[in-house]
Order: sequence, then structure tokens, then C-alpha cells
Amino acid sequence: MEKIKNIAAYKILDSRGEETIKVKIFSQNFFAEFSLPQGKSKGKYEACYLAPEKAIENIKKIIFPKIKNKEVNFQKIDQILLSLDKTPNKRKIGGNATLGVSIACAKLQAKVEKKPLFLFLERFFKKKKKKKSLFLLMNVINGGLHAKGGVAFQEYHLILKEKSLKESVFLGAKLYRKIGEKLETNIGDEGGYVPQMQDEKEPLFLLQKIKKRKNVSLGLDVAASSFFKNGKYFLKNKTLNFDELLNFYLAIEREFDLLYLEDPFEESGFEKFSLLRKKLKKTLICGDDLTVTNKERLKEAIKKSAIDLLLVKPNQIGTLSETIEAINFARENNIDVVVSHRSGETEDTFIADLAVACNAWGAKFGAPARGERTAKYNRLIEIENGYF
Repeated sequence: MEKIKNIAAYKILDSRGEETIKVKIFSQNFFAEFSLPQGKSKGKYEACYLAPEKAIENIKKIIFPKIKNKEVNFQKIDQILLSLDKTPNKRKIGGNATLGVSIACAKLQAKVEKKPLFLFLERFFKKKKKKKSLFLLMNVINGGLHAKGGVAFQEYHLILKEKSLKESVFLGAKLYRKIGEKLETNIGDEGGYVPQMQDEKEPLFLLQKIKKRKNVSLGLDVAASSFFKNGKYFLKNKTLNFDELLNFYLAIEREFDLLYLEDPFEESGFEKFSLLRKKLKKTLICGDDLTVTNKERLKEAIKKSAIDLLLVKPNQIGTLSETIEAINFARENNIDVVVSHRSGETEDTFIADLAVACNAWGAKFGAPARGERTAKYNRLIEIENGYF
């Protein structure tokens, strides 16, 4: 039986050049590692991220003494982590410390069992009747906190679902390059373009024209909490109240092929999400800051009929076991999931394996550009081609 023998944690850079951490766990014969992403647009209910130095100290001085010589089993390790930090948001040890150890341990366990990571993870998810291909939500135009000077809405997606994942990836990359030919602009944190546009609808006109194909839809991550203050929503050139913003979304749905709408209102607005959901005809509402991959927040969203989809970011909750619990609970209540990256990413491809393993409705990895994003798209291609 392989047991945990050593652990290493140290600072690395994320895709914004900011400091994050990498965790390595060693058993007698194997080792595995996980690099922590971090978000800029953070929900206030997310797990607490400590400064890298403090998280590293907690891993070495608090966590490692409790898991040394324990069996390589991420679920058992997660129980130890949760017993060490009983706060609701991991503020004692840090969500980055707990998640780094949790996922590194899961990757190590997959190696011990000599299984590709996605196949190892599959058994922890409640099966759906039919295995399906992922929708790929490619963030091709950035705004909000990810792009200074852009529009208020944070992400504009092309949503692709071809016959195979690799066809979706390559089509998305082709359309991304076409958009770049139309715009002379910089790119944002997630690789999308940051054009200077008049209002939040203008990018949708561009994408509607570019996509042309019927099997390519549009999506929005509004991240409304980032421009909500004192009961008002401050867009680029206008200020709206709740009713006005709701009607703005309804007009967008009528005018564009909008399949996906994430965080249309601020992060405590369960009833507001619910009211919009009742009025939309074809657009699916996804909860991110509203639900933060947290089962208790998800329960409230289900009670209020607030969402169709749950956005899954493991670093919002702080352990893989809690991430799996949230996904399975969503599925039990007819809520599907979208597995997502963060704006401050690393080259780690864990979430690509997670998306395949849980048979997610969709995956958000950013634009089909920049190494920290393309690594995840390329991992999907590897899995589909059988190169494990």
C-alpha cells in the first residue's frame, strides 16, 4: 500500500505573473503535483485564499504532520483537511493550501492505481444515462475585471459542439482568429480580445456575424456583482436598475442566438435569478458567484429555481471531495454543470480531466490561445484520441 512520505509546496507564477503555489506529494514509488489557479473576479462566498507564503507554511507545518504515512486516498485526506479547518470558508488554513493537497493527492492516487486521471475520477460521479460531448464555451471577447477599458460584461463566448471535441477546438480557434482579423486590440486575462466598443451589445453583433453556423451559439458571463453598487448596475454608458437590466437580457435573447447566461445579477440575488429564468425562452442561466461550487449555496438556488447550470471551480470550495459532492448534488436535482478555469491560470490540466470524468454539460477554459488555456484544450484532444 502506497503511503504519503513527503510533500513540497513552493511559489510559482500564474498567467498574470502573480504569485501562486504548486504542491507536490510523494509516496514510496510515485509523485504527483497540482498548480493552483486564482481568480480576480471572486465571489464573496468563496473559500479564502491566503498569501502564498502563509499557505505554504500551513501545508508544511499543519497539514503534512497530519497526513504523513497516511494511505494515498484523497477522500480520506480531504476528511483530515476538513477536520483541521472547520471554518466555512477555509480561512484558518486557506483554500489554496487545502485544494493543493487535495488534488495533488487525487492525482497521486490515480498514478498508484495506474489509471488515466479522468478514468480514475469517473467512478466518483453519479452516472448519467448517456455519455455526451462537451459544449466548449470559448471566451473570445473579454470585459469587466478581466479587461481594463472594456465593456462591463466580463466574458463573451462562442459555444461550440461539433461531432468531436477536436473539431470544436479547431473550429473555435479558427473563429477566434477571424475575430482578431476584425479587431486591432489587446487581449484580456483569459486570452479574449478587448475591443473599445460603445456598449455591452456591440460585441454580440460582431460574434453573431462571425459565427454564421447554426451549431455555434453565443454565451455571456456577465459577472454582475463586479458592477453592482447601491442597488444599481453600472454598465459602460448607462446605469440600470433591476427591472431595466432584466429587460435588457430579454432583449438580448430575442435579438441574438444566446444559449448561456452566467451571473446576470449580483451574488445574493437568488430571487432575481429566478424571475429572469422564468421569463427566458431558450437561454440557460448558470450560477457562479451565486453558488461558488458550494452545496449549501446550491441548495438555496435549487429551492428558488434560480439556475439551470452550476459553474464548477474547485478552488471556490477548497477540496476535491466537496467539489464532487456539489456536482453530484446538482445532478440529483436536474442541474447540469460547467467546469471552469480561473482568470489567473496555470498550465495544469486537471480541470480538463474533471470535465470529461463528470460528463459535464460544458467546459470554460478561456480563449483558444495562450499556453495556460490551450494546455486544457489540448488535453481534451489527447483524451479523445486515446493518448492517455
